Amino acid sequence: MTTNDVLDLPTTSLRDAAAAARVCVVTVGGELFALPVQSVREVVLFEDLTPVPLAPPYVVGVANLRGEVVAIVDARSTLGLPAGRPGRRHRAIVVAAAGLEAALVIDGVVSLEALGAILPADPAAGLRHAEWAAGYLRRDNRLVPLLDVGKLLNALRSVGSSVASVGGGHGSRPGTKDPRAF
Repeated sequence: MTTNDVLDLPTTSLRDAAAAARVCVVTVGGELFALPVQSVREVVLFEDLTPVPLAPPYVVGVANLRGEVVAIVDARSTLGLPAGRPGRRHRAIVVAAAGLEAALVIDGVVSLEALGAILPADPAAGLRHAEWAAGYLRRDNRLVPLLDVGKLLNALRSVGSSVASVGGGHGSRPGTKDPRAF
């Protein structure tokens, strides 16, 4: 069973024509990340989830979201963050990009914002999370990585594919999504 979080978030005008990015700012592992609102479907509190045998370690499980099976993934290790606490309840942000969809485990939602200029993500500059950032946004004198959701989901999927191929066939029916293939 899933329950939508009721969010009372601080926002800036998302209709601000001068804004370079309209984002959902979340915390993961105690750090701020921004996700483009175009990639965000919803924020959900998953209370019941099903573990997936032989799934990669980042796959927390799967859950029914209004009749659709969604993979719940924890990207902390990919982002270089410490592991989260295990539990049965997971707050997640459902994202879709590059033909993939998943619920990314988050600590919480900070705000919906329209932010100014996007600074380039140059891995050579030594900025944290540059590998997964489409750029950086300035928020309260801090640089917040604007995650490239498609790149992150594809990276998780490629790790999952190599792990899943070791385990053999998945037994999925044609036309169904196999969460382990994520």
